[in-house]
Amino acid sequence: MRLLEYQAKSLFGTFSIPVPRGEVVSSLAAATSAARSIGFPLVLKAQLPVGGRGKSGLVKVVRTPSELDTEFTAILGKSVQGLKVEKVLMEPFFAHESEMYVGYTENRSERCFSLVVSPSGGVDVEQVKEKFVGNFGLEGPSEETITNAVKYLNLPSSATEGCKKLIMSLYRIFDNSEAELAEINPLVYSSSGGFMALDAKLIIDDNALFRHPELKPYLPQDVSVEEAEKFGFNFVPLDGDVAVVGNGAGLVLATLDMVSSRGFTAACFLDLGGGASPDRVKAALQLLSTSLPNMKALFVNVFGGITNSVSVAEGFLDVKRSGLLTKPFFLRLSGAGELEARDLLSRNGINSFIDIEPALDALEAWGKS
Repeated sequence: MRLLEYQAKSLFGTFSIPVPRGEVVSSLAAATSAARSIGFPLVLKAQLPVGGRGKSGLVKVVRTPSELDTEFTAILGKSVQGLKVEKVLMEPFFAHESEMYVGYTENRSERCFSLVVSPSGGVDVEQVKEKFVGNFGLEGPSEETITNAVKYLNLPSSATEGCKKLIMSLYRIFDNSEAELAEINPLVYSSSGGFMALDAKLIIDDNALFRHPELKPYLPQDVSVEEAEKFGFNFVPLDGDVAVVGNGAGLVLATLDMVSSRGFTAACFLDLGGGASPDRVKAALQLLSTSLPNMKALFVNVFGGITNSVSVAEGFLDVKRSGLLTKPFFLRLSGAGELEARDLLSRNGINSFIDIEPALDALEAWGKS
C-alpha cells in the first residue's frame, strides 16, 4: 500500500517529524481559499502514488494568485501512468540551505534492512553515487550506524543531535507500520528553521495490514472491494473489457492469461473462493454489473470441487432472472455437479461449456463479430 504524500506526512507528524502545514484541495475555489491562509509563495503538489511528479510537471512553486489559477488548472485532472490527479497538496514554500535524502528500506539482496542517507536530495536516490548505507537486522539501527549516517551528511555541529532524533523517529515509523520503504526526499535544513520533511513516502507491506487497524483510514476506499470482502470472495477491478471469474486464485490467474492470449484484456480478477453458495455467486455477479462500466463480456471458468457447479448455475440463473446480467457471457463448468448444472442451465436457455478451449473459441468469435 503506497500512501499519498499528505497521508504519509500526517503519519510522520505523529512521530514528531517536522512537516509543512498544508491543505489538500480538489477544486480551484478551494485552492484560492487555501492560498489566503497559507500565503505566497506556495507549492502545489499533485497527490499520486507514483514517483517523478516533479519531472511530470506536477510540482509547482507559485508566487501570485494568477500563477495559482494557471498552474492549479494545469495540474488538476492531468493523468500520469493511467492515474488522474484528483487532489492537490498546497504548502508554504520553505526556504532552505541544504537538501538531503534519508530513508529506510528492505534490503532483500542482503536479507536485512538498510538505512540510506545522501547529502544530495530531491533526485532519484538510485542515481546518486554519494550515499551512506547502513545495514541492520530486527534489532534496529545501532547508535553507531546513525552517528555515521549523520556525519556523512556533513551538517553543522548544532544540527547533528536533531538529525539523529529525526532519523530514529523515521525508523520508528518504518518499524511500527511494518513498512517496505519509509523515506524523506528531500529532507531540508536551514539555520533559522531547522529540519523540514518537504516530501514523504511510505509503502506498507499489504500482508501486514491486518495487524494495523490504525492504518485503515489511509486505505483506498473502494466500495466494491469492501462489498466483495463482506460476501467472502476476492475482487480486483482492472482496466480491461472482459470480466474474469473463477474459483481459486490459481485458476483465475490462469484464466486471465488464456483470455489475454485471445486478444482481450481483463476487466477484473474475481475469485469466488471455495464452497461458494448460490448467494455468493449472485452477489459477485451483481457486483460486476454495477461496478465495471467498461465490462463488455463475462468469462467464467469454474472447476467443481469444494465449490459445486450447481451452486454457480443457480447463482447465474438468479441474476439472469433479475435482469442485471445483460452482457454476453461465456460459462465453463466442470467437476463436481457439472451434469446437473449444465442441465439446469440448458433448461433455462443458457449455454455452457465443459472444456475451456471451446469456451475461449466462443469468446474469440464474439469479439470478431
